[in-house]
Amino acid sequence: MDEGVFWIAVLGIIFGIALPIVSVVLGYKVSQSKHAERMAMIEKGIVIEEPEKKANKFSALRNGLLMIGLSLGAIAGLSINRYFEIWEGSFLIFILALLGGGIAFVIYFFIARKMQREERQDVNG
Repeated sequence: MDEGVFWIAVLGIIFGIALPIVSVVLGYKVSQSKHAERMAMIEKGIVIEEPEKKANKFSALRNGLLMIGLSLGAIAGLSINRYFEIWEGSFLIFILALLGGGIAFVIYFFIARKMQREERQDVNG
């Protein structure tokens, strides 16, 4: 076996095992430090309320538009790649799927903004 291939395999295995372990350990340490900080604040009588997190009302719309955009981009990439054979492989498919996803996010932004404006007008009356 070539020495370069051997080291790539060894490093791939090491990092494949080490990365999840390091992620879990760091996540645990961050969680513990936040807990210790909160407990110290409670012992001193300081209570800080966490700000309310607003749920995204339009997450289903965003996810749906994203899936449609990715699918349409992939279909366009397949069609162009099949009929024109611009690039070898699936590079064009990947690029057009990302482009479709980006376009879907832009469409989502404008739709969600319009719906939020209408909601505010209904509330203000």
